[in-house]
Amino acid sequence: MALNVKCPKCGSTKVQLSNESSKHGCLFTILFGFYYLGWLMIRWMIGFMILVCFDWWMAIIQAVRGNGYVWQGLRWFSNRRKVYFCHECGTNFRA
Repeated sequence: MALNVKCPKCGSTKVQLSNESSKHGCLFTILFGFYYLGWLMIRWMIGFMILVCFDWWMAIIQAVRGNGYVWQGLRWFSNRRKVYFCHECGTNFRA
């Protein structure tokens, strides 16, 4: 993500980042509970493999260089999406 995110509607840089998490109800759990648990296990395995095979090595390399590193595997573990809100026109968008 870039530091200066622009609104696609008005082009303003006065945007605010918020996190949106998806929540499912009781009916979803009853109908698709086993499939969702299977998908959750697969998603966590993919996230763990990214964490072990890529993120640790890149963090070590960036630490030697003196730079910071943004962990890519952690987004597989969290159930949140980045949503931006424009203060000029009031548009919600994902970037």
